[in-house]
Amino acid sequence: MTTEDRVKQMASVVPSDMGISSVGTQAGYERGKGTAYLIGVAVRPTLLFTAAFALNITPHEAAHATTSYMLGFSSTLYQMWVNPDAAAATPRQLIAIAVAGPIFSLTLGLISWLLYRQRYCRKPIGLLFLMLAIIGFYLFLGPVAAAAFGGDFNVALRFAGASKLLMNVISALGVLMLPTLMYFMGNELASWAPPWFRRSTAVLCTTVAPWLIGTVLVTLVYLPLPKFLIAPNFAGSVFWVFAVIGAIRADRTMPAARPIGSLTRADLIVSAAAFLMVRFLVHGVRLTH
Repeated sequence: MTTEDRVKQMASVVPSDMGISSVGTQAGYERGKGTAYLIGVAVRPTLLFTAAFALNITPHEAAHATTSYMLGFSSTLYQMWVNPDAAAATPRQLIAIAVAGPIFSLTLGLISWLLYRQRYCRKPIGLLFLMLAIIGFYLFLGPVAAAAFGGDFNVALRFAGASKLLMNVISALGVLMLPTLMYFMGNELASWAPPWFRRSTAVLCTTVAPWLIGTVLVTLVYLPLPKFLIAPNFAGSVFWVFAVIGAIRADRTMPAARPIGSLTRADLIVSAAAFLMVRFLVHGVRLTH
């Protein structure tokens, strides 16, 4: 082998001086950042789940209150529910008030998902948009799945005069769609774990912890709550088990194509803003004419 050939061979394996490194080199660099970095990576999905939930459910309730106000009825908006003074409302007005929240959540979910896929999936802030999309879809499909039993769509369907058969069909569709959605979202969430995490660690950090620890944190942040909201909040989270299954079955043979960062200043600012919004509404805000 000539000297020129040796130089070419060395150039082909040595990273360039433009900051581009192999996946193995990058993983080794991230692994060596220390305990604080690892903790930040591990808790980030749970923190952003909590923030995304607050940034979705409270505006969801605000959509109910705003619709009620626009139809001429006063209401009191709390952190996780709303009391509209809609005793004199017509069935059509009550339907509009009931569906306003789920439609808002679906819209927020779709916008967040499009922003995630088209712009932010390879940026650290992308995880927040992914969580916003998941919670938005969840807060739409959850009431769909519960249409035969209670919740926003149950109220709307009853005032619309829908038959019990129709309610059951809609619930069945929701029960089929929500697990499917959560399975694929769990698959996507798993890609936000560093490639050098063991599968069990990746599943724990990206789906199990947001589901179990995040739901507890949400409940604590939102206290005080009426008893009729606490149990459904935990029971309604059961579909996250399908996200866990999706994460378990995720393909981790390919290296992550996105930066896996620890907690950022933006994460903390967004979480603090969400917390302050919730606490501001604990005693209720009156929307009156």
